[in-house]
Amino acid sequence: MKMKNNYAPLKLLVLGALLFVVGTIPDDEDHAFALSGAAIKIPPQIAAVKRNAKSTKDIANLDEALKAGVPVIVKLGTDSCAPCRAMNLIIKELAIEQDGKAVFLSLDIYKNRELAKEAGIRVIPAVLYYDRKGKPKAKSEGGMSKEQLLKAIEDLELNK
Repeated sequence: MKMKNNYAPLKLLVLGALLFVVGTIPDDEDHAFALSGAAIKIPPQIAAVKRNAKSTKDIANLDEALKAGVPVIVKLGTDSCAPCRAMNLIIKELAIEQDGKAVFLSLDIYKNRELAKEAGIRVIPAVLYYDRKGKPKAKSEGGMSKEQLLKAIEDLELNK
């Protein structure tokens, strides 16, 4: 008795997924790419936007950030602290959303003890706020939501 091949639909699914993934990278000019022989047009709203402003999301150290000419928000914490890890996600999200408008850094407090000492940090996570000239404006200690952090930034008027 011959066995029926039960994996045929799975093979077709995998082949279809591979065909979907294989293609060319979109061109900046026409925003189209080939997908299994068919071209798909990407709306201009979704297509990559070229910016004139300097990207700030890739700045990794405080010295470089303070020279960027934009407000700097620094979260100090550790990887072993649950509220610190939660705030890391918020900081990463804001770094992308506010690219070119502000610098968001997440620094390990154990690797930046001198900064923590100068700022008088006693509780983590802690957030330090610097204005666009690089001068310290305020600090807050303890975890906070994205909305609370944005409200604090707005209230401090760091762009002045």
